[in-house]
Amino acid sequence: MQQAAALPPALAEAIRLRREGDAAAALALAEAHAAPSEAGAPFLAIAGLAALELGDGPRALAHLEPLARLRPDDLEVRGDYAKALLAVGREDEALRLAAGAQLPELARIEAWIRQQRGEHNAAIAAYARVLTAEPGDAASWNNLGNIHAAEGRIDDAITAFEHAITYRPDEPGMYLNLADVLRRADLGGPRLKVARDVAEIAPDNRLVQTELGMALAHNELLDEAIAVLEAAVAKWPEFGESHLELGRLYEATNRTEALAALLAGLDPATSPPEVAFLHAWLAQREGRFEDAGRHAEAIPPTIHPMRREALIGNIAERLGDATRAFAAFSAMNSAAIAEAPPRKGPTYREGLEADLARWTPEWAARWSAPLGPDPARRDPVFLVGFPRSGTTLLDTMLMGLPDLCVLEERPMIAEVAGMLGGHDLAALTPQQAGQLREAYFASAQRHGWDGQRWLVDKHPLNMARVPLIHRMFPQARFILAERHPADVVLSCFMANFTLNHAMRSFTDLEEAARTYDAVFRAWHKAGELFPVAAHAVRYERLVEDAEAELQPLVAWLGLGWNDRLLAHEETARTRSRVRTASYAQIGEKLYTRARGRWHRYADALAPVMPILTPWAERMRYDA
Repeated sequence: MQQAAALPPALAEAIRLRREGDAAAALALAEAHAAPSEAGAPFLAIAGLAALELGDGPRALAHLEPLARLRPDDLEVRGDYAKALLAVGREDEALRLAAGAQLPELARIEAWIRQQRGEHNAAIAAYARVLTAEPGDAASWNNLGNIHAAEGRIDDAITAFEHAITYRPDEPGMYLNLADVLRRADLGGPRLKVARDVAEIAPDNRLVQTELGMALAHNELLDEAIAVLEAAVAKWPEFGESHLELGRLYEATNRTEALAALLAGLDPATSPPEVAFLHAWLAQREGRFEDAGRHAEAIPPTIHPMRREALIGNIAERLGDATRAFAAFSAMNSAAIAEAPPRKGPTYREGLEADLARWTPEWAARWSAPLGPDPARRDPVFLVGFPRSGTTLLDTMLMGLPDLCVLEERPMIAEVAGMLGGHDLAALTPQQAGQLREAYFASAQRHGWDGQRWLVDKHPLNMARVPLIHRMFPQARFILAERHPADVVLSCFMANFTLNHAMRSFTDLEEAARTYDAVFRAWHKAGELFPVAAHAVRYERLVEDAEAELQPLVAWLGLGWNDRLLAHEETARTRSRVRTASYAQIGEKLYTRARGRWHRYADALAPVMPILTPWAERMRYDA
């Protein structure tokens, strides 16, 4: 058997030096022998690779370019050459070398370049070639996840990031990418699990601790979230995202004194421009709107435009600058759509209109016998109304009645609807309806109902699910919060909602108005088909004379009057976190400044008034 020829001593030494991590020494030795010849080619390769490892692109290219000319058919040499071209910014040449290649090194280069250029389909195809050859390439899975996330393919992004983590369970950045996609998908539970997992492997990573705090807040674990962020701020006192998120949580939980203390502890001389975001929030909450506006306009673009523009818009609104406010809210909604592109399938309104087409008298006539009353539990009261109609103020007032247990925007009906799937309500037997009722009550107890008091389920858009509710609870009562349609739609457009399936309807004024129309058509159609017991409470009358508006409601419920109904400010201070866009208002004295606000925005609302005016007339607002 013929023995392999021994390597030249200089080449063997250069290889050893590079293998042991001394790239500088390997480079120096290889360069002493490198030449554009067959004998010098191995030294060109060592020199080029060592220079790449040292981050010296021009020096690497000086060796790899002649090597590529010597060995034009060597794909590995082509891959190294393409890396050197990338390192000196010659992307077009690198892409020409890599395009269509099966070699993973070259396919990775093509995929990365196309990803940076936004050529996502071509990048996905190149990453597919990489992963076919090397399925354990975590970096390629991670990059693929980033492409799917940018395209709004949330499920595909989640799958890709999960693969990346499987192959690199020690890389925090991949967990953070997955957590961000779960945030955008409003999947709070999975997001928190990912955040806890990465906190175990990287407890001393500031970004990881900040994400853990945000994930806890996403899941309403607010005290724990604040504790995590306070610990992060103490450990890393230089201003950063942990300060921003802690300050935002203080504001969202009405802890303005804690927010003021956080800001007082910062050195203005060393704090970056981003601190203006928190100063603007504090000034707004303290009623210093001129100061708030000055701080808000100084917020740099590094703060997400959704947050920045929402704050500017709210402050401009309080200062009476409708033009500036509307422009800011438009920019906020544009940023929201860019952040969370729509998923495939019908919009919320389109799905509701499809339901409405099936709600016919013939359909209602096919329903089986109604479910009998539950001997142990009263059918709930459902507090409904289009979002921003005053439901949060009303539920806070109702918390003053000791006979009631008010749950705010908990997903009991959504969970039951998920159990029902596409099953036709008309085909449900009383036994099946009873099983759904039991599932509803079990869910309510998980979400805070004490199982004893009369349950009030406050969820505005349950007004579009009346047939499902009626099937489970024929004796249910509905409290409908009413407000002028134009004020409601404008307020929805101005609210910085988390963009779930329904709330994204409010990022566009026309879609918001058409959604209002569909929801109220559903409400009235259900009332025509079924014996729905309902009582309306009008926002404009409630803020003008709360007692006069509430007394008929309390009598209709068959309950006795309690003066705590009017102590909503005190109730607001003692209740848990408000989960709606009204969290900052319910602790204030009753005010009428939002009544008729739409008149100041009449020009902007003019295109949608033909949709809304018939509803205003039906509700007798014209009177």
